[in-house]
Amino acid sequence: MRKRWWVAGGVALLLGMGAGTAQWWSSQAGERALVRLTERLDAQPGWQASRHEVEHGWRHSSGVLRLAADAPAGHAPFDIVLPYRMRHGLLATRLDGEIELPRMDESRWQTSEAPTWHATYRTLTREMTGRLVWSTATLRGEAASRARLGAGELTLSGHVGDVRYHLHSAPSRLTRENGGILSGELDVQGRFRGDARRFHHTLSLSLAELRLLGGAPFALENVSHEADIRLDDDALHYRGEGRVGSVVVGGEQVASGRLSLSLTDVDGEAVRTLIAHMRDQAVASAENDTVAPGTVDWERLTPVLVALLQDSPRLILSSLQVSSEAFGVDSRAHGEMMLDGDDLAPLAARSVTTPAFWRHLQRRLNGRVTLRDAPPLLSLYLGLSPDTSRLEFRVSQGEWQVNGQALRW
Repeated sequence: MRKRWWVAGGVALLLGMGAGTAQWWSSQAGERALVRLTERLDAQPGWQASRHEVEHGWRHSSGVLRLAADAPAGHAPFDIVLPYRMRHGLLATRLDGEIELPRMDESRWQTSEAPTWHATYRTLTREMTGRLVWSTATLRGEAASRARLGAGELTLSGHVGDVRYHLHSAPSRLTRENGGILSGELDVQGRFRGDARRFHHTLSLSLAELRLLGGAPFALENVSHEADIRLDDDALHYRGEGRVGSVVVGGEQVASGRLSLSLTDVDGEAVRTLIAHMRDQAVASAENDTVAPGTVDWERLTPVLVALLQDSPRLILSSLQVSSEAFGVDSRAHGEMMLDGDDLAPLAARSVTTPAFWRHLQRRLNGRVTLRDAPPLLSLYLGLSPDTSRLEFRVSQGEWQVNGQALRW
């Protein structure tokens, strides 16, 4: 009998030691994950990330994560402060906290409560799930401008190199003295796999409406967009489809449309060079107080942009449909355009800001577009008979033709 008690006690002791070891390992893994996150944030151009008031224990930890944005000369500094609390379990660490904007003037930024966030880090799989929730907020700017941001939430899940996201927001409004924009309910979800050099990104977006306020009444309703973007060793590939359920003018529905297209043969290494160039430009702008935000060195950027063309990119219009009962239109189009990437030195020698650059680029354009059931007014405008229902647009070295006749813009 005593032997059984000794065995049971030994098993209980081993289980307790195992649980304690797992608890300690989980707390250490959660702390290391937070350290790596801080380091990655600090490595982003224009930002500094640091932790303060750190208290680390086996079961509970806490601290403050501070993100400081580089402020150009003449601009107020901008900080984001995230107090956090961590609860370490055997297989996961749970975090929660708030988001504070300590330098934001309360007369300009108003919200009923601070945004809150929750996250779970799973020790064995190194997967993270997180949720950010915010309430309606108002931002007052200069010249009587005002932005009212709708309440919403953002969820993230996955691990480094494979992240899923879902954003949902209530309607928002931007107003100025002479008008404004109303953005309806917004929903965006997608998945990003890879890194800055090679990635695959898919996303789906839906917007209830986009309405102009003031002036002539105009709105787009039931807007959606789906995209598949891939950057591999050789090229950048894009495939997308967009829809507009209704174009509304003066309260009347006048048109709807759908567009499906793809972009191929954009040199992959040139895309990576462009990404690196823009990142370096952002860092240089942040470190140099004499450079205004958004300043672009076009002389240096021009050859980087031109290099994107070296594989002769193609834009393929799979389908375009425009329908309007009000105007009796139901037209469809398809086609393909290509930019010639041979002998790019003459193009790179011209700055992208000069008319000569764009004239030279236009001469590299080749392709065709077919429009069926063309509106009679369009045919008449192009100098053709109004009963011409099929329009064949062709471009060769920048020179356009429609149904075999020279087209003058």
